[in-house]
Amino acid sequence: MKALIRLTALLAVWLFASCDSGDIVEERQTAAGGGRAVKLTARVSGIRALGSRYVVSLASFKSGDNYASTVRAVSSSTEDGTDITLILSPINSEVSTVEFAVTDRLRQRIVTLSRIAVEDYPEQLDTIRMDLGAVDVSAFSVLQSGVFNMACIQCHGGNGGSGAAGLNLTEGQALPQLVDVPSTCREGMLRVASGNARRSVLHQILSEGGENILHVNHTEILTNQFRENVVELRSFIAEWINNLSVENRE
Repeated sequence: MKALIRLTALLAVWLFASCDSGDIVEERQTAAGGGRAVKLTARVSGIRALGSRYVVSLASFKSGDNYASTVRAVSSSTEDGTDITLILSPINSEVSTVEFAVTDRLRQRIVTLSRIAVEDYPEQLDTIRMDLGAVDVSAFSVLQSGVFNMACIQCHGGNGGSGAAGLNLTEGQALPQLVDVPSTCREGMLRVASGNARRSVLHQILSEGGENILHVNHTEILTNQFRENVVELRSFIAEWINNLSVENRE
């Protein structure tokens, strides 16, 4: 009789647990709503030079939302030249883009390094692959690939010339032509003054109110290209400048 009572109690506990549908049902619904995954492979360098305020991750975003829904972060202690693999799953129907991006620690997008639109893979039922090769995620390299290449080189050197105002922002040219170089448009100012964003023409023309400094509205260009994260991007640029020194330009 005691054995029967114990068996009955165990069955009751099992039935109670089975009927607790909160987490279990939610998990099943999420999987059913989007069982796909994104797998990223890359060889990463520069993460230690990025700064402690920022995270490099594979992140999913809903349309119009600057905060990532889910992330898989790269360890901040990752050594240069390390091969990494990140898998983000499940990718459900609410996700608009999956991005290899720099975010702050609240998952807010700062700069996107690579992006895929989920709608471009309507027939992909399992794993979408992002093979990026070598990626430098140090602060200046992030600005080069995520900002200058996206919004600036059309006027500043992208056609093989010296660029507007004699400034070439293509890869290999941007850093030596920016840092501690006199501005050709504002007498007595530096394009980027090491350690002082407020005294840097680059920071001034990209900041709110900077549209009247030069004859070209650079603030509008930045806002149009990075509408959802322009404030965070300005802060990132300012921090890069403020962390510069004459001895350490990177």
